[in-house]
Amino acid sequence: MENSSQFKLCKELQLILDKELKAGNTLLELPSRTNWPQEGSIFVSLENRLTVGKEVLTDNVHYSINDDVHYGWIDECVCKIHYDLLVAGNLIKDKHK
Repeated sequence: MENSSQFKLCKELQLILDKELKAGNTLLELPSRTNWPQEGSIFVSLENRLTVGKEVLTDNVHYSINDDVHYGWIDECVCKIHYDLLVAGNLIKDKHK
């Protein structure tokens, strides 16, 4: 995984990220090139579950709820065009509450 300030999330997911940050959510991981789920994919993680982000989902973003503790996050947004990935929440922490 390459972590650098040069990596930019696609505009489809950046819209969700900007709204979440404005609402007080915080970055857990800066945008990084992970090459997952596809070659060239950018990954970013938010500390808390999505709130306002769900309201700005578009047809170009696939949203799902993850329940596999192997990955660790709850909310998952994948851009259908660029295959960038925005995740939010901490499944491991929240599952034991």
